[in-house]
Amino acid sequence: MQHSKIISGIDIGTSKITTIIGQYSDTEDKFNIIAVSSIPSLGFRKGQIINIEQASSTIVQSIESAERMAGFQINSASVCLSAPHIESINSHGVVAISNPNGEINSEDIERVVDAAKAIAVPTGKEIIHIIPIKYTVDGQEGVIDPVGMNGVRLEVEAHIIIASTPSLKNLKKCLEDIGIKIDQLVYSGLATAKSTLTETEKELGVALIDIGGSITTLTIFNEGSPVYSSVIPVGAGNVTNDLAIGLRFSLDDAEKIKLRLNKISESKKFEDEIELSNFGIQSDDKRRVSIQTSINGIIKPRLEEIFHLIYSKIDDSGFAQAIPAGIVLTGGGAQTINIKEICEKIIPLPLRIATPPKVGGIIDDIINPAYSSSIGLLMYSNDNKKTSNTPTKKNKISTGGIFDKFKKLIEPLMP
Repeated sequence: MQHSKIISGIDIGTSKITTIIGQYSDTEDKFNIIAVSSIPSLGFRKGQIINIEQASSTIVQSIESAERMAGFQINSASVCLSAPHIESINSHGVVAISNPNGEINSEDIERVVDAAKAIAVPTGKEIIHIIPIKYTVDGQEGVIDPVGMNGVRLEVEAHIIIASTPSLKNLKKCLEDIGIKIDQLVYSGLATAKSTLTETEKELGVALIDIGGSITTLTIFNEGSPVYSSVIPVGAGNVTNDLAIGLRFSLDDAEKIKLRLNKISESKKFEDEIELSNFGIQSDDKRRVSIQTSINGIIKPRLEEIFHLIYSKIDDSGFAQAIPAGIVLTGGGAQTINIKEICEKIIPLPLRIATPPKVGGIIDDIINPAYSSSIGLLMYSNDNKKTSNTPTKKNKISTGGIFDKFKKLIEPLMP
């Protein structure tokens, strides 16, 4: 494909590590997904590394699987992350226009953004994003792009996203040890917004809720820009845990039950108690699962608790009255049964469940809410024009990349 480029991303989720490789065509303005691989996130807990060797091994497996599918190796990637240590601050910066004739140039923009960055960042935290919300030129508010305008005083309102420095260092070390260069770190709320929100929603004001395995990401947009970012340490995994305890099944079987309940409930004719085989569980166990107990007695109370926490965060943000476009719900947890009805009951705002846009290539298994952040990461990377991976094409796939990366992992342990 002429006039195209390869973009690679690694999505550090709380339940899975996804490596995704896409090809973007400038002439067609279209993405083709050429490889995707998801591996359960061993070595991570709530998006943070708890065992660096296990985490490195997990990422290696995900990358190598995607490389085999694509037919070439990747040496760098954008990395999407979300964890409870991520938080946001809104800041204000002011500078005088440097040009004698008063015309604002790109250097003035850089200086005013730097002025907004001059905040007291908490100890052990660092800035990963600074996003201008709007500019003010000599008292004229709401300026989107002041370059070329005339004035004396330039101000900016900026949204700053910060993260834990030790956590970021661990992640960078993990990727460097396996030979992957980080093109850019991306907060998952920004990536997910690229694949799920419309420009109208962002302009009017909207709350994007991405429910992952063990965390929920809340990102509020207003006037086209993010104004609040927060990570809540609960997710769809809490529902699975409750099902496992309440029904006395393993976590794997509880997850199968949770995912199959939607399809079973869509049928108008079903008995309340269902055999395990209907959930894809092969067992000699003769127990049957009560649908009503599972949905109303276990899943509903936990989802209500999660949405009460989310609503509390929205209220505390100060932007509860600034989101007339309502709620956009995505992430793997958005596929939980009755989630739309429960959310609408707790949060009295318009609601839609979002899936990623239709793209070309290998998409059968990924055009669902669970992959919104992964596909959004490619779109975000492309829009920021910072990612440009040149693949090493091969006539046949070599396993050298696997051995090289594992060698780097075990070298420090060798005598």
